[in-house]
Amino acid sequence: MGDDLAGIGLLIRGRHELYVSSLAALLESHGAVVRLSAPEAELPSRLPARVRVILLESPLPSEIRRVAELRLPVIVLADQSAPHDGLAAAQLGAHALLAKNATLAELMVSIRRALADPEAGRGILSPQTRADLTARQREVLSLIVEGLDNKEIAGRLGISERTARAHVSAVLERLGAGNRTQAAVAALQRGILALLIALASLACSGIAAEVASAAGAKALASRLTTLTRGVAGASGVWAYDVDAKRRLASWHANTRRTPASVEKLLTSATALERGGPQTRIETGVAMTGTLADGVLTGDLFIRGHGDPSLGYTALGRLAGAVRKAGVTEVTGRVYGDESYLDSRRGGPSSGYATSYYVGPLSALAFNEGLMSPYGLGFQTDPPRFVATRFAAELKSAGVTVDGGAKAGTAPAGATLLASVSSPPLSALLAHMNTVSDNYYAEMLIKVIGAAYGHAGTTARGAAVIGDLTRQMGFTSRVVDGSGLSYGNAISPAAIGTLLLSSLKKPWFDTLYRSLPVAGASGTLKKRMRGTAAAGRCRAKTGTLISVSSLAGYCRSRGGHRIAFAILMNRVNVTSAHQAQDRIAAALAAYRG
Repeated sequence: MGDDLAGIGLLIRGRHELYVSSLAALLESHGAVVRLSAPEAELPSRLPARVRVILLESPLPSEIRRVAELRLPVIVLADQSAPHDGLAAAQLGAHALLAKNATLAELMVSIRRALADPEAGRGILSPQTRADLTARQREVLSLIVEGLDNKEIAGRLGISERTARAHVSAVLERLGAGNRTQAAVAALQRGILALLIALASLACSGIAAEVASAAGAKALASRLTTLTRGVAGASGVWAYDVDAKRRLASWHANTRRTPASVEKLLTSATALERGGPQTRIETGVAMTGTLADGVLTGDLFIRGHGDPSLGYTALGRLAGAVRKAGVTEVTGRVYGDESYLDSRRGGPSSGYATSYYVGPLSALAFNEGLMSPYGLGFQTDPPRFVATRFAAELKSAGVTVDGGAKAGTAPAGATLLASVSSPPLSALLAHMNTVSDNYYAEMLIKVIGAAYGHAGTTARGAAVIGDLTRQMGFTSRVVDGSGLSYGNAISPAAIGTLLLSSLKKPWFDTLYRSLPVAGASGTLKKRMRGTAAAGRCRAKTGTLISVSSLAGYCRSRGGHRIAFAILMNRVNVTSAHQAQDRIAAALAAYRG
């Protein structure tokens, strides 16, 4: 391991547990002494003397203000698609603002600079900043602010990628910025952005030319309706300017249609409303019999509660916890207990059987139902499979099991011996919605049913979702949690109501950040690149045979948040994607 940061004390606070823990491990491997602080935890008035730099991942403005009072160098790690992070960091006077996907070298340079002179460099821009940009450089800077890379800038301006690279380098040099993100903040901080909007005269073609014609609300509504109608089939679109409180489009918006994976928005909202972003799902080990001198004269039961992320690492931790509880030998068996949920292995779309799209469901879900690395295909008996794997983990941890492993239900009097928890719900939803994981969604709807609907079934979970939608002021037909069933039915306007209602919830940020970013992540990674929507829109996709949907939020060039929902049935999916991408680009380009 390297020691580039040997002995340097760092405090890391972040909203995404998986990202923060990975970053901490990486920095520790280079010698740093890392302390973690959850964003909901209160900061002390003074930090340990060893902490010399604070790293904030995706902070809220209120959090940045609190951290500023500690008078330590602050480095902000933000999504490139969130300009408000850049504004907040600039107002704070952060030593550096880096994209979350910045290289380790960039981060280490920023840390060393902050340590070298804690009072210098505040405000990100060097004292020698000069904003005397040429017309072409102003155009390039406006595209950097949009989040475009060199190839996309070249395509937008009709120049070679080599020329675009040269222009970007010149802009960075003139602004005194160390990277593209800092250049974007420079534009925001110095008020250059308003000038860019007035002066930019971009060479547009294809989709960019189409969205440029959407100069006003009426033109935008007409454009969206034309694009939706052009796909044929049975389609509808709804869009709303949240800041202006004005409906932008509503074409067949009240007609129910199959939403495909956009259904996951309902599952996500219900889980957040009932449980909250920090809710975790527990997997426990209970014992029967007596424990004396390390010998358990009885049985162990590994009891699942529907954690869709449970895997080998968690199973190993659980076995270690049993050993730490004093158990060295089990005279009986290890049982896998899946009684918290029903034993149907699939959802309604497959007749409740295991399918290619969803592995075998179980309260003792493990490895998403896959046999790997111990075989191919799906597990045929999940509780027994997990019990067998757990027995092997116990052996590795120094616990002997005499009686083997099988499926079974723990008796009411069993004593809890150890447990492990899933990542928080916020992390589970971030995975589920970004890649559209059907297994996670079908597990979560059953967990919702068990926790809040009196039974761990898909139907009871659907009923709980129905209760929430009625509270929000709309109805829909909920058949499953993933959207795989064609029986799900909801209108674009109803999805719009969900999107608007979610904005008022304390968990909105968790839902919003769980959605893929256009042109950058998940199911939208390869869509809308080179358009105004890239980096400006976050949305949930949905695709089945002859069904395509898209719903979420865009930040328009006018600075407004726009909520939208597009449902298309009986269509060519490729044509539908093209129309949806043009609609999202038009919304992002809107200046009203």
